[in-house]
Formats: sequence, structure tokens, C-alpha cells
Amino acid sequence: MSLSALGFSYWSAWGWVDGWMFYGVTTLNNIKTHQALGAANNSIGATATYSFGLEALFTFIILVIGTFLIYKWLSKKTYEELSQLIIVAIAGIAVVYVSNSIVNTMKVNWGRFRPYEIKEIVSSTKGTFTNCWHLNGATGHQSFPSGHTIAAAAALFLPFFADRKNLKGQKILAYSGLIFTLLMMAARVRIGAHFLSDTTMSLIIAALVTFVATKAIGYSFIEEDSLN
Repeated sequence: MSLSALGFSYWSAWGWVDGWMFYGVTTLNNIKTHQALGAANNSIGATATYSFGLEALFTFIILVIGTFLIYKWLSKKTYEELSQLIIVAIAGIAVVYVSNSIVNTMKVNWGRFRPYEIKEIVSSTKGTFTNCWHLNGATGHQSFPSGHTIAAAAALFLPFFADRKNLKGQKILAYSGLIFTLLMMAARVRIGAHFLSDTTMSLIIAALVTFVATKAIGYSFIEEDSLN
């Protein structure tokens, strides 16, 4: 069981590292070739080549450090606190899965061109602007909603991992998660990968899914009542 869990953790971490390296390498390549930074985000576009060994090493280092930090954190928890964290973790997995599934399904069916695809000629074609409420079908273009924003918005769930009596910790995680999400939204718009409506819709989806999940487990973003 332990080996299976460790293997799954490594596989999950590998997926994160692979995504980071892909976007890092393609972004650097876009800068060198004077292409739009957002060109790495099109499902019919970018490819990247990087070291398999380096990717495996980064994954191993992140997994070791992450496992150590989590162990130190959980070792100080009581049985009751661990039980609460298990509930929060399951709810968090559900939030990420549902919100990402919604966004990915909408991306395919909306088929919206990205801003840089409209301004520049990409793959011998130039995109056409469509409003966010217009469904274009499966065109291979996936601007609406923003995938990066929905991924960043997972940070909005972090306050629930703080002790329910730790009001300060909840506030720090809540504000940090919101700021991180807003910065991601601004960055995606700035590099021409998304319209503001793309990122805003992802934020709305994340907020709604998180709200439903937290009500299901009976928690609030910040437990003001815990001090009463």
C-alpha cells in the first residue's frame, strides 16, 4: 500500500514538473524566435524537447522535500485534526477534478481563438474574435475559459487546510490564494493567451465549485465562529 501511494505521488509530481518544464522551455523558445508568449498554450501548437533525466531529478527532489515538510506538519496534528484534514483533502480533490472537468469541456466546445492568434498570423491562419457567449465548436482553439486560472484558483481552497481555530492562518492562506489567482489572471491576459472574460469565467467556476464543496463539509473560508 505504501509503495503504491509513493508511486502515485511520484507520478502526480512528475505531471506537475512536466507541465512546468514544457511551458518554461516553450516560453524561452518563443522569446528567442520573437513569437507570442502565449503560443505555448495552444493544443494544436507548441512542442518542446528537454532532458528526461533532469525532469526525473526535479520530480524526485520536489517529492522528497514535499514529503518531509508534510510529515513534519502532520506529525503535530491530533487524531481529530487528522480526521478533519482527510475530509478536507477529499473535498479538495473533488473541487480540482470537477472545476477542471468543467473548464476543459467548455474549452473544447467554445473553440475560442486566443488574443495573440487574432493579432498575429499563426500556422498560416489568422483567428477571428468571437464573444465569450458564442460557441464555435471543436476548432482546436481553447481560449475560453482559462486553464491556468482554474489551476491557480485551486489555491483558494488552501484556507481549509489551516486549523479551524487558527483564524490568522486561515486569513493568510485565503488572501494569498486570492492574490496568486488574480496575478495569474493578469499574467494570462498580459501575454495575450486569454481575454479577461476567459480568466474571469474560470475564477467564477472555481469560486462556485469551492463554495458548494465547503458547504457540503460544513466549513467556511474563515471560521469567525471558532473564536466565539
